[in-house]
Amino acid sequence: MADSEEHVGRSEAADGNPEESGVNGLEEIPGMDSSKEHVNGGDTTDQTPPRESTDETAESKGVAPPTGPSSLPADGNDPNDAEQPTARNPSPQSTAPPTAPDTPSTPAAYTPRIRTDSQSTTATNTTSATRGGSKSTRSSLVFVVSALESIAASKDARKRKPLLDSTQRALSAIRNAQGDASQLNPETLFEPLNLATEASTVSVVTTALDCIGKLISYSYFSVPQRNNPDDPHQKAPLIERAIDTICDCFQGEATPAEVQMQIIKSLLAAILNDKIVVHGAGLLKSVRQTYNIFLLSKNGANQQIAQGTLTQMVGTVFERVKARLAGKAIRATGSKTSLGQSNATSSGSAVDTPTGANGSETPMVEEPETPAEAEGETTTLTLQDFEKTKTFDDTRINDTTTVVTRAKRSHAKQPSRTASGMEIPSITVQGENSDTYTEDEDEDEIYIRDAFLVFRAMCKLSTKQVRREEEVDIRSQGMRSKLLSLHIIHTVLFHHHQVFTNPNATIRSSSGQEPTGFTQAIKQYLCLSLSKNASSAVRQVFEVSAELFWLMTKYLRSQLKPELQVFLKEVYLTILEKRLAPPWQKSYIVQNIFGRIAGDPKALVEIYLNYDCDRQALDNMYQRIIEHVSRIAGQPAPVTASQQQAYSEHNARKAASASSDWQQRGNLPSNLVPSNTPTPFDVEDFPQDYAMKMQALDALVVVLISLVNWGQQGTVDAARPLGTDSDARRSADDIRESIDTRGDASSISPTVNSLDGTTAQTSLSNEALEDDPAELEKVKELKTALNKAVQQFNFKPKKGIQTLLQDGFIASRDPKDVAAFFLSNDQISKKALGEYLGEGDDENKLIMAAFVDGMDFSKTRFVDALRRFLQSFRLPGEAQKIDRLMLKFAEKYTAGNPNAFANADTAYILSYSVIMLNTDQHSAQVKQRMTIEDFIKNNRGINDGSSLPDEYLQGVYDEIQRNEIVLDTERAQAAELGQLPQANAGGIQGALATFGRDLSREAYAAASEEMRNRTEQLFKTMLKAQKKSSGGQRSNFLTASSFKHVGPMFDATWMSFLTALSGTAQETQHLETIRLCMEGQKLAVRLACLFDLADPRQAFVASLARSTNLYNLSEMKAKNVEALRAMLEVANSEGNLLKESWREILTCISQLDRFQLISSGVEVGAVPDVARVHSISASHQLNGNPSRKSMQVQRRPTPRPGPAGSYHADTAEDARSAEMIRSVDRIFTNTANLSGDAIVHFVRALTQVSWQEIQSSGQSESPRTYSLQKLVEISGYNMLRVRFEWTNIWQVLGQHFIDVGCHNNTHVVYFALNSLRQLSMRFMEIEELPGFRFQKDFLKPFELILRNASQVQVKDMVLRCLIQMIQARGDMIRSGWRTMFGVFTVAAREPYESIVNLAFDNVTQVYNARFGVVISQGAFADLIVCLTEFSKNMKFQKKSLQAIETLKGTVPKMLRTPECPLSVKAVGSKDAPTAEGVPRQPTRQTQEEQYWFPVLFAFHDVLMTGEDLEVRSRALNYLFDTLTKYGGEFPRDFWDTLWRQLLYPIFMVLKDRKAINQEAANHEELSVWLSTTLIQALRNMITLFTHFFESLEYMLDRFLDLLALCICQENDTLARIGSNCLQQLILQNVRKFTPQHWEKIVGAFVDLFGRTEARELFSAATSSSYGKESSYVNGFGDSSHAPSIAHSGTATEDAPAITSGTNALKVNGISADTPSDVTTTNGHAQPAADQFQRRPSNALSLSSTDYDHSPAPPAKPSSSADNLESFASPTLSATQNPQQTPVIVTAARRRYFNQIITKCVLQLLMIETVSELFSNNLVYASIPSPLLLQLMALLKRSYHFAKRFNADRELRARLFREGFMRQPPNLLKQESGSASVYVLILLRMYADTSAERAASRLDTEEALIPLCSDILASYIALDDETQQRNIVTWRPVVVDVLEGYVGFADEEFGKHVPVFAPLCVGLMGREMGGELQRGVMGVWKRVCETRLGVDPEQWDGMGLGKDLKDGLASPRQGSFATRRGSRVGSR
Repeated sequence: MADSEEHVGRSEAADGNPEESGVNGLEEIPGMDSSKEHVNGGDTTDQTPPRESTDETAESKGVAPPTGPSSLPADGNDPNDAEQPTARNPSPQSTAPPTAPDTPSTPAAYTPRIRTDSQSTTATNTTSATRGGSKSTRSSLVFVVSALESIAASKDARKRKPLLDSTQRALSAIRNAQGDASQLNPETLFEPLNLATEASTVSVVTTALDCIGKLISYSYFSVPQRNNPDDPHQKAPLIERAIDTICDCFQGEATPAEVQMQIIKSLLAAILNDKIVVHGAGLLKSVRQTYNIFLLSKNGANQQIAQGTLTQMVGTVFERVKARLAGKAIRATGSKTSLGQSNATSSGSAVDTPTGANGSETPMVEEPETPAEAEGETTTLTLQDFEKTKTFDDTRINDTTTVVTRAKRSHAKQPSRTASGMEIPSITVQGENSDTYTEDEDEDEIYIRDAFLVFRAMCKLSTKQVRREEEVDIRSQGMRSKLLSLHIIHTVLFHHHQVFTNPNATIRSSSGQEPTGFTQAIKQYLCLSLSKNASSAVRQVFEVSAELFWLMTKYLRSQLKPELQVFLKEVYLTILEKRLAPPWQKSYIVQNIFGRIAGDPKALVEIYLNYDCDRQALDNMYQRIIEHVSRIAGQPAPVTASQQQAYSEHNARKAASASSDWQQRGNLPSNLVPSNTPTPFDVEDFPQDYAMKMQALDALVVVLISLVNWGQQGTVDAARPLGTDSDARRSADDIRESIDTRGDASSISPTVNSLDGTTAQTSLSNEALEDDPAELEKVKELKTALNKAVQQFNFKPKKGIQTLLQDGFIASRDPKDVAAFFLSNDQISKKALGEYLGEGDDENKLIMAAFVDGMDFSKTRFVDALRRFLQSFRLPGEAQKIDRLMLKFAEKYTAGNPNAFANADTAYILSYSVIMLNTDQHSAQVKQRMTIEDFIKNNRGINDGSSLPDEYLQGVYDEIQRNEIVLDTERAQAAELGQLPQANAGGIQGALATFGRDLSREAYAAASEEMRNRTEQLFKTMLKAQKKSSGGQRSNFLTASSFKHVGPMFDATWMSFLTALSGTAQETQHLETIRLCMEGQKLAVRLACLFDLADPRQAFVASLARSTNLYNLSEMKAKNVEALRAMLEVANSEGNLLKESWREILTCISQLDRFQLISSGVEVGAVPDVARVHSISASHQLNGNPSRKSMQVQRRPTPRPGPAGSYHADTAEDARSAEMIRSVDRIFTNTANLSGDAIVHFVRALTQVSWQEIQSSGQSESPRTYSLQKLVEISGYNMLRVRFEWTNIWQVLGQHFIDVGCHNNTHVVYFALNSLRQLSMRFMEIEELPGFRFQKDFLKPFELILRNASQVQVKDMVLRCLIQMIQARGDMIRSGWRTMFGVFTVAAREPYESIVNLAFDNVTQVYNARFGVVISQGAFADLIVCLTEFSKNMKFQKKSLQAIETLKGTVPKMLRTPECPLSVKAVGSKDAPTAEGVPRQPTRQTQEEQYWFPVLFAFHDVLMTGEDLEVRSRALNYLFDTLTKYGGEFPRDFWDTLWRQLLYPIFMVLKDRKAINQEAANHEELSVWLSTTLIQALRNMITLFTHFFESLEYMLDRFLDLLALCICQENDTLARIGSNCLQQLILQNVRKFTPQHWEKIVGAFVDLFGRTEARELFSAATSSSYGKESSYVNGFGDSSHAPSIAHSGTATEDAPAITSGTNALKVNGISADTPSDVTTTNGHAQPAADQFQRRPSNALSLSSTDYDHSPAPPAKPSSSADNLESFASPTLSATQNPQQTPVIVTAARRRYFNQIITKCVLQLLMIETVSELFSNNLVYASIPSPLLLQLMALLKRSYHFAKRFNADRELRARLFREGFMRQPPNLLKQESGSASVYVLILLRMYADTSAERAASRLDTEEALIPLCSDILASYIALDDETQQRNIVTWRPVVVDVLEGYVGFADEEFGKHVPVFAPLCVGLMGREMGGELQRGVMGVWKRVCETRLGVDPEQWDGMGLGKDLKDGLASPRQGSFATRRGSRVGSR
């Protein structure tokens, strides 16, 4: 029953209103109500022609005949009474994008109703006949009977018997069949109808045609055709013969209109029938005949109907393909589970759903390899390629056979009726996992073939050449044919682009079985069609071609990547570059091509990726597009206000009618019909340049919108606009709607989708090319680097070659590599290349040879070869260079064409001759031109003595004369500039030649022709390169997915945007234009912010700032207010990303505030202008810390002087509007929403503007503080930010308050301080948690302002601000106490009494009232520091004394305060707590470090740096009193800290020897300091050590080092103080010392003796010269003889003269690793001589050869005191001359000598110290014997040292001559004193009977006896006359020796008699005094007693016993000290 219903519906449609069913019906889309919808979108309703005749039947006007059962009605009932029509056939737009709201969707049940074989039709017919009954069958034959009867009754039937007979037979057959159509033979019915079409009567013909059409519609002619290949007379299928019959009725333009109408209807019925689908030749014939009727018919209605019918036919073909592809997709996916699922899949796959912008994958579309590409690598593609390149072999795909879809197996391979007998080619859709083609796939092949044939036919029709006279007439057949074919192509691409992009739509070529994509198959025809028409001068052709290009770009760009760039570069961009191109062409390109590309973000990004980021691309297409559009937008276009209004109205009208434009709807325009007068193009009332400028401006803004939309995919919330939604987003939608009124989502983000919902690119590619922004950016950078290197070559070839080699663009210096680069790169300047190749260097010659060898001239005419050779470079002007090039060319040409000439000389000469001829014929400077005879004459005999044929030379001459040899680039450049070739004729002849010619049009035509020629030549080069290559390279298409590409895209073109937008905004006054420019700049700022592009962001924001014109109020206009609004919008929307650009915005806001003040009545002079400040602090710009002395010029333009206070009232009103004020306020209130980084940038910018305001105010009493106020405001808004963000803010904000607070304008300072106080108060309201220090930070500006301020009033205000804060917020202060005490500390240093008193009073108040709070908040140390500074204020002693007493009182107060942890252990009462409920600040310090150390350090600080003696003295006492009183509880680590940081630093001044000497010489302060401070401190140190010996005994070595430091000073007072303190240290603690302690003490003495030994005496006079600048070498210029200070102890001005062995404290500046002159080994002394031998060779030291052994007896090797006997005595060098001339003593040398003398004095002091120490019996008894012997070794060493020096008379004399002393120097006191002390102590030890001393007696004896004998021997050797002073000095020592020897026990005495007896004999020979005589007598007395046995009592009898006893007993009974004091102590 469904079929019956469809039949009835179609009958009604066929027999309805003639007007509706005729005209409109022909245009309807199959399956749609003809009265409601038309292909033209309703345009044809008004074009319906009047009814041609009144006697036409309703059936004759039907267009969409019913398609139903084959049974025909027989009862004569008209089907008009049937029910409403039912949509049967699919709409050609059913699967189009959802952009046409009037297009119904495809019915879900459509797919299973497609029946393409007659067998199914017959079955359906049978079922219908059975069910419907006879009545419906009889009624279906009425129209056939009526038609036959009408024919039979016509005159033609009576005249033509065959017609009448056939008609009668048909009627008889119908009557016999009794209405049963199945009993009728279709041939019987067709024969009379066929004959009737040949009748001469129009009505008969129309009746027959109408009946045939209805029979076709009822599928009556779809009966099976017996297929008998052996029958040569087999007829064609009945349907094909029916179509032939219909088509044959058209006999050209003479065919009656009614017949034309009926032909159209019948053909449409045949094509639209879905029961019997016509393919192949029948389809093409129907389309062709309809096309012919459109062209040839004189009837406008028929033309209109033919046009619509043609559209329906083509649309139906492609709709069927789409349906088949949908079915194929279902089959491929295996979706066969349910009908519902199949329908859903089919329906869903038929919709082109755009892919999202940020898909998860980025597929790569790999273009199928074409035969041309398979031959070689990808080369440059040009427009000419489209004519010659065949990408698909379709030679066997023809339209010679009509195929009717029948039984699948019997008719799919139906043989053709062509003469060759070829079969229908196999056209297939190959499914996945299938190697064979199913029957359904065979049918798919046929449908796709139809689409291919129809589309190819239209492309070929569009490429037909139109005669010039037809071009000017749009109604001519040629133009109408071209336009119709182009529009049909456009309609197909518009509505059926899915067929082109579907991966299942493939077709096999004639040469192979591999399937080819549909787009690849037809692109050769499509591109050829576009190349032929793209640059047409006919506006209609150009426009439809441009629309085709846009559709190709929109849908097919992934498959036509190389082709699209050719059209862009060689057509559209080239047209924009040509000056003579028609403005309407440029306008259409900008608006309709680039404007649409701009509105498609995905297309825009993909153009950038595939061309700008592709090294193989012809050019950077995206960049070129932007640059061209920007150039057009930036060109000035003078226009009046009325013209601007006219342009706006024109745009409004155009926007209102845009929905009916064929471009937007994809239909055919109505003006293709001649009867419809073509719509004349509007004569605009505005300049075309202005319109083009505005269109370009619109396009630029749309580009920015697209980039923003695409770039925002990856933005986060922080980058989104603050507050309200972005206006840019709304404007983006508005502008996009104006671009594409259809609302097509694909216009926003188009993609190429297949019908089954998959992306075509994915399925077309087997690979996936990652859309990696980083990698693509590298490619882009590489491409940019190549372009720069090429540009460098074009400027300086040799330098460019070097760059190309370094960057790797040329593989190596091999000439072949260099030449290959030149041949393959088109960007190389031909001129630069010619100059480089012509150079005479060997390298250049080799490159030139390789360059020419890279060309192939074989089988090429000579002139063509020369022309191609000269096209590769520009011939240089120098003759030698030309000669080299021509020689190589001749060689190459002859090698490739050996039979062309006799030898290479011929080619060489002929090439020269041709070049001369070319110049002669085409140079304007040549007056007398060469004739052919001259040319032949010039070339006589050049072919090896013979001449070339005259005909050959004639041909060369003619070709050169006709076609100049000139570079294509130069020809194109000339054409673009409109320079026509100069005519040779001049004067009147020339004028007549140009009369009546449109020279500009001819110039443009010549330029276009030149473009075509150039591309053709490039194409030839490409083909040859492809043939040489081994394989093809497929072009990969990148599909955009990442938003990160937008950044580089904008970065590459932002200058173009800026130039166009800012320039236009500056020159125009039109508000709409201004708003557009501002919108563009806002979008540009958005992009720059999104991708953090600093330069673009700063440039666009600065442009907006300049556009406000706020620096010149008198010239502010409405457009400047718009710019201001735009800037405020940017500030509100992009705040998080503006960074440094905030500076410009906030400056404008400041200027806006000034403008508002002035416009409200404030005088201009009262409001300083920030813009007039020409300089600002450079450092303030960098880090917010202004140095007000250094200034730099501000970038803001200097305002032009204008009348004061003059401005436009309306502008002022706008500036003061509530909207403007709210916008500004929103900026500051929204700072709370800024990110952490953004708020810091904002605050920094606002502080800079605030500083500018303050600087501009100068000393004004009303300074500008607008920005300063805003700083306080935003601080309040951001008060609740997290602390780490506030810390960053305050670093900037606090520094600004410091800068302002230090300004010299007190009004500014007062305001800043007040603001800072208020802000601080608000901060203190927020409780600060323990451990944080934000209060401390934000109060810091008070301290710095107080320190840097110069006015007392400012200082006073700072203090009072703090006092107020303490009073008001004291309980909330936490870490702020530290800063407050810091402020008071600064105040304590002030020289103003009022400031000091105010500060001290407040500190005292806090001390008394909030001491516990201060301690709990960790500010105790800061309080102590503050009191310390008050104590050191010398100017106000009263406060200083009060402060030092307060410091003293802090200790007991601290111990009484409960908040102090130390109070827990302290005894006594405690104070009441003052910090209850206040959390304590955490600390990592120990209690000692936190509380004790600050107090102790305060005393130390006052002691060291205080200037008042009384305060300093109190500090010293309080320091040691505190240590003594409370130090018992200090841990060891804390004592170490005290020593390191407090105690030892007191004496650090001693290290600065120079300072001490200068102070001692020039000031009395040192003596005061020594007497009051240092001495007392040193004594206190000893007392402290003694008091806490148990705690400090580990510091003994430190104390000893400290004392050594004092002793070794050159100042005698210091040395004696140190010596005295050393004695006190030992004496006071002698009972406490352990052997370890004694070892350290002895070690100290070893160090002291070593450091005070004047070894320099032996080297001070070794040279006659002294280097003034080299005090490190003892004053000698010859460093080879001078010892190093590090090893010899030599002193300089700044360095001590004494070295230290183990000097851990680096005393006197000597490093701890300096070796000692005497080290300790196993407790025994090791002399320095041994140390010297071990020093490195480069050390300047004394060697062991400088000494010889003393005459003392050698010691025993086994003795432990061996080292005591190893000291050497000096020998003089034989080369020294004692009569040297005295050397002048310089100041440096005198200092050096004084240092030596000081050492000698200090050595005596050390001997005296040892003597005095050991006069104490307790000391002697306490020290262990080995250590005592070690100490004695020092004395012995001192003795030998002095003795050696005294014995060297020559040295002493030389020193005397050199000015060492005023008398010859000697060390007699040192020699005798050391020997005396040494002897006495050893004698005491030898005589000591204690166990310890007895144990070391042997060592004592070995040390004593040799030295005693040496002393006696030396005394005996003294000369009585010359050495009387020595005798007197040594006599007491000799007496001590003799008395000591006499006291030996008998055994020991007797053992040494052999030593002493001879010596006593020697003494007896000298003059002796009483003491010496008694000593000798005592010796002899003992000798007699021990050796001779004399009784001691005998001596009594002689009267000698008592005297001897008295004389000998005194030394042993205590006379040692007296004698030592009288002899050694006196100097």
